[in-house]
Amino acid sequence: MTPSAEIVLLNGKFPVGMGNRTALAVAGGQVVAIGDDREIRRLATLKSTVLNCGGRTVIPGIVDAHCHLLATAAIGLRVDCRPAVTRDVAAIVRALRNSAASKDGWIRGHGYDDSPLGLGRHLNRHDLDRVATDRPVRVDHRSGHACALNSHALATVGIDRLTPDPPGGVIARDDYGEPTGLLLEMDDWLRDRARVSEDPSPGQMRQAVRDLGNRLLAYGITAVTDAGPSNGLERWRYFEETTADGTLPLRVTMMVGFDRLEEIQAAGLGYGATANGGALVLGNAKIMLTASTGQLRPDPAQLAEMVVYAHELGFPVAIHSVERDAVVAAALAIGDAPPVKAGYGSRVRDRIEHCAECPPDVLELVAQSGAMAVPNPGFLHYDGERYLSTVATDLLPHLYPVGALVARRIPTALGSDAPVIEPNPWASMAAALSRQSAGGADIGGMKAPSAAEALVLHSGQRRITPGMPADLAVVQPDPLMISSADLPNVRSAATIVAGRLVWRDVPLSQ
Repeated sequence: MTPSAEIVLLNGKFPVGMGNRTALAVAGGQVVAIGDDREIRRLATLKSTVLNCGGRTVIPGIVDAHCHLLATAAIGLRVDCRPAVTRDVAAIVRALRNSAASKDGWIRGHGYDDSPLGLGRHLNRHDLDRVATDRPVRVDHRSGHACALNSHALATVGIDRLTPDPPGGVIARDDYGEPTGLLLEMDDWLRDRARVSEDPSPGQMRQAVRDLGNRLLAYGITAVTDAGPSNGLERWRYFEETTADGTLPLRVTMMVGFDRLEEIQAAGLGYGATANGGALVLGNAKIMLTASTGQLRPDPAQLAEMVVYAHELGFPVAIHSVERDAVVAAALAIGDAPPVKAGYGSRVRDRIEHCAECPPDVLELVAQSGAMAVPNPGFLHYDGERYLSTVATDLLPHLYPVGALVARRIPTALGSDAPVIEPNPWASMAAALSRQSAGGADIGGMKAPSAAEALVLHSGQRRITPGMPADLAVVQPDPLMISSADLPNVRSAATIVAGRLVWRDVPLSQ
């Protein structure tokens, strides 16, 4: 017997393959019935929330399979130094000075671009000394893998000409051995040394997280995977709080930084652990594999050992792999490792994050590894012009190759990697379908087969059926009926997470 509905959606449009159904009912956090308006209306009671979708399309909630929640939230508290806002060093200096006049402590910026379409070079301490000499200044690179500090900030965190490069990081130096202010892959190192003075207040951060949650819900996103490489017990507790009190009204899967695995296990937590009725889940062990410093770090032998160790602890891995050599090393390490030592069955998968540079020979290694690929085609949308000016022509068709991954039947999920780009899943799907930038520049390469397939990749392979968790979005315009050029403009009129209406942009009444 079908229970009485807590939420009823009427006059909706469902994806292809669901016949002429126009309505569904939600109860107990699940979809309990699908049918026409007349059938489903009977399940409504005086206590039911009844929404008239007005012909809008009802889809499974979008899943952002790779993002960085707190970093994305914090961006709004920093000075915007992206090329679209600050075209040159002088403009960055002015913007940072303006910010400095309104607050004390660290002066923080984000988003500078060293490519030919940005500054054409990295920022250095001399640039940022023009902002202030008596306060620390830090500006993060658009990628999140580099930053520039002024002289005061270098002194604050204890960097001088005698400071050795930390494990996995690089302190850029001039011809005389003096730090230039540019730091590569040193975010965690800096966080440990500058946390008290650099971080926003708890209240500021909580509001920023709340604002981000609403921003994601407005896209129809109902679940995210936080891929922070430093995630540990403290971050788990934070997500416990924010998913419990409604600050972050989405489902969150939190990856665990490889260096925090023992800390997590000591707290009695293992892969797949949950909190708040499943709103928070413990995910894969995150391993950073980079070539941004000129060589693979860790090296392939070390990487292989790390994968084996994580598997022994019961954790599948998620390996950050952007460059071709990194994707190759990740695929080989995963393919050669013994399986995860836990009774999770076939649902457990190692993951290769980004798969940015993935030509056919590398794609084949990814397929052989058995790992899931998690590309970020939204980069083609937002940064396509930059790639056309900085990436080798023969590699362009193989950047974030969603279509090729699908054709090879490699398990694939799409993520934004926010805050590097805007977490707009519809822009991500548009680029997967068109292989074009926002400005219409053609990147080339194999396109995703259809909007319906792109939606499946961005919604965790879920389809709307009775018994599925009630994570749903009512979106407009219909993403399956518009051009890829119009897809980035799709938004949610109503978003439901775990059977609760958590976002409503327009009145949807009976």
